[in-house]
Amino acid sequence: MQKEKLFARIGELTVQFATLEHQLQSLLELLIAENNQVIGPFLIHELNLSILLRKIRHIARFKLQSDGGLLEQLEGTLKRIEATRDLRNLLIHGNWQIDANCTSCPVLVRDFKMRYEDGQWQELTETTFNEKKLTHLIRRLQAMSQDVQHLTRRLGPTYA
Repeated sequence: MQKEKLFARIGELTVQFATLEHQLQSLLELLIAENNQVIGPFLIHELNLSILLRKIRHIARFKLQSDGGLLEQLEGTLKRIEATRDLRNLLIHGNWQIDANCTSCPVLVRDFKMRYEDGQWQELTETTFNEKKLTHLIRRLQAMSQDVQHLTRRLGPTYA
């Protein structure tokens, strides 16, 4: 994969993940207390993605009890976002192995987290990315971002 295209895709992924996390923070702020100037800056914006998703899910289950369809849509969106969390962490925190001399080679990203898998401890996992895989992930993130925007518009001030 050409280095310029690779870095452009990595940049797009970074922006998409950051945008999605900010949208989720805004969604949680809307669910908890619209226009509260303390909750967002001091509590919500310090949550990591895992906790943010969990808080949205818990509060939405309480606030949206009377709107099962909207709750189901929100939980489906959160589930899709949760499925990308490990990949997000790999892309942000992984060790990228880029062969600058091979433009057709996929990129290798190593994760050094200890994991217990198949009855033994593994300290390294490797994931390969090519341009098609990175582009597909960008499109998935864009779709999830649109889903969160749609949910935010549907919730509006009604549920705050």
